[in-house]
Amino acid sequence: MDTEPQRLRGFEKSRFEALIDGIFAVALTLLVLDIKLSENITYPTDDALWLRLISLERHFLIYAISFAVIAMYWIGHHIQFHFVRYTDRPLIWINLLYMLLISFLPFATDLIGDNQDLVLPCEIYGLALLSINGMSCLSLDYLSRHTYLASPELDPTVVRLIKTRIGVLSLVPLASMLVAFYSTHASIYV
Repeated sequence: MDTEPQRLRGFEKSRFEALIDGIFAVALTLLVLDIKLSENITYPTDDALWLRLISLERHFLIYAISFAVIAMYWIGHHIQFHFVRYTDRPLIWINLLYMLLISFLPFATDLIGDNQDLVLPCEIYGLALLSINGMSCLSLDYLSRHTYLASPELDPTVVRLIKTRIGVLSLVPLASMLVAFYSTHASIYV
């Protein structure tokens, strides 16, 4: 068991959690900005407006999927951070890199929405998700090696369980990236 002196235990986590929640909130909000109607165009009838909204189906779908994906990452990070008692500079930097990747997702989402027949946007989105999963594992590894930062509930069984879930969830973007070579539309649904 790691027994660091009290003065080296690190920083309280509450301010950092507030920053993390704020970054997630901004990322979730930015997603909707890519659903837009053409400026300076008015629609003469409700039917015309409905037709335009229906033409944005892909953007609405990608928005909903990315919203759910970011929400799942927020929940996962929240659960993982339950095991953090204190933070230190390396743990903060690992989690800031995680947040960098989270805040990149609205851009990756926009790429997919605007380039429906291209494979590269699907690959970029998938790589972003895999990178986020990798940062989750890195954070968990760091926390499990520096037990003075962790709550006592973070035992090897919990670490193994969380890593297994991250591994299983990594199969989804991998599958989506492969499907994109056959159909970018089907890739979105994966």
